[in-house]
Amino acid sequence: MRKTAIKLLAYLILLTVIVLMFYHYRADILAVFSRVKWPYIGLLSLLHIPMIALGGLSFKFLCSHYHINLRFKDWAGLSFIANFLNQLLPYRLGMGFRYIYMRQHFQMSNAQFIYVMLIYFVLTVIICAVFALLGWLISDLPSRFNKLFYITCFVGILFVSFIIWLKMSHFKATRTIGEMLKALQQLIGDPNIFIYTLLALIGVNLFTTALFYTCLFAIGAPLPVAQCLFLVGILTVAMLFPLTPGNIGVLEALFGTLTQVIYHDFSMGFAAIALYRVSQWIPSIILGPSFSFLLAGSIIPSINKTRKAVTNLVN
Repeated sequence: MRKTAIKLLAYLILLTVIVLMFYHYRADILAVFSRVKWPYIGLLSLLHIPMIALGGLSFKFLCSHYHINLRFKDWAGLSFIANFLNQLLPYRLGMGFRYIYMRQHFQMSNAQFIYVMLIYFVLTVIICAVFALLGWLISDLPSRFNKLFYITCFVGILFVSFIIWLKMSHFKATRTIGEMLKALQQLIGDPNIFIYTLLALIGVNLFTTALFYTCLFAIGAPLPVAQCLFLVGILTVAMLFPLTPGNIGVLEALFGTLTQVIYHDFSMGFAAIALYRVSQWIPSIILGPSFSFLLAGSIIPSINKTRKAVTNLVN
C-alpha cells in the first residue's frame, strides 16, 4: 500500500511539472503547431517502420548466439508488438510479451532472455554515447556545454573499458553476476553476432536521427544533422527508461528543456517530440495488432500475463 502511494505521488508530481511547463509555454507551442507541415506525417510514419524493425533484427542476432533462429514474422512481429504495448502502458510491457513468446515457442530460459536484453541495452547506451559525442565534435553547440561533453566522454570511456575488460579478464564474482558477465563475454566473443547487432542498432539510431531531423523540418525549425545526432544520442537513452506509457509527456518536457537550454526555444523540442509520437502511433497501431493477431491470435495480447511476465523477470 505504501509503495503504491509513493508511486501515485511520484506520478502526480511528474504530471504537475509537465502540465506547468506546457502551460508556461502554451502560446509558443500552439504557434509552432500552427505552422506544421502535416503531409510530412506520412513520411515520418514510413521512417518509423524500418527503425522499429531494425530493433527486432538486433534481437534476432543476439538470440542466434543461443541457436535460436527467429523467422521474419517472429523478430519483426515481436518488435512491433513490443512498440505497440509500450505506447499503451508503462514499465515496458513489450518486453514481457517478448519473454512469454520466446519461452513458449523457443523454450528460451529466463537467464538467456535476461542476458540478451542486457546486451541489447548496454550496446544501445554505448552507441547513443558515440552518437552524442560525434554530434558534439562536428557541430557548433554552445561552449557552456563543455562540462556535459566531458561527462559524456567519461561515461563512454567507462563503457568501452568495461567491454575490453570483459573480453580480456577472467573475473570471478557471485554466481548470478558471474553468469551474467560470462554471457556478456561469450556474446562479445562471437564477432559475427556482435558486429551484426552493432550494425542493426546503429541503423536504429540513424533512422531516429532522420526522424528527428524531419520532425524539426516539418515544424519549420530545421537543425544541422550533427546537432540532431547529439540530441538523439541523449533522447534514445531516455526512451529506454519509461515512466509513463511511451514516456508521453516526459520526452516532450525533456526535449523541450534541451532545446530551451541550447536554442532558447522550449516549444521547438516539445512540438518535435509530439510530432514524432503521433507519426509513430500510425504504424504502431496498424502493425502492432496485426502481428499480435498473427503470433498470439488476438489483436491485443493479454495485459495481465504480460505484466506478470515483467514481474517475474524483475524478481
